Amino acid sequence: MRSIHDKRSNRQDRIRPRLTLVETPAPATTSAWHGPDPEVFELRLSFRELALIYKSLQAVRTLGALPPQDELLNDTIQLVDQALNRAA
Repeated sequence: MRSIHDKRSNRQDRIRPRLTLVETPAPATTSAWHGPDPEVFELRLSFRELALIYKSLQAVRTLGALPPQDELLNDTIQLVDQALNRAA
């Protein structure tokens, strides 16, 4: 017979997001980067997690937490938007 605690922990395991960070080898192509080889990582997110990130970035833009023409914010929103479109 399973206790209530066992049932809760199993249910939480199923609900808990499954994030994984996988280190991938750097591509063999040359680039304009003149420092040491940049580290390349692969991040795996669920569609819901990606949508939440997108909404958060939009909120940052809407609330004016960063300058309106912040290139990093705009590039990140565009990248997440492309990932969402591919996943849909």
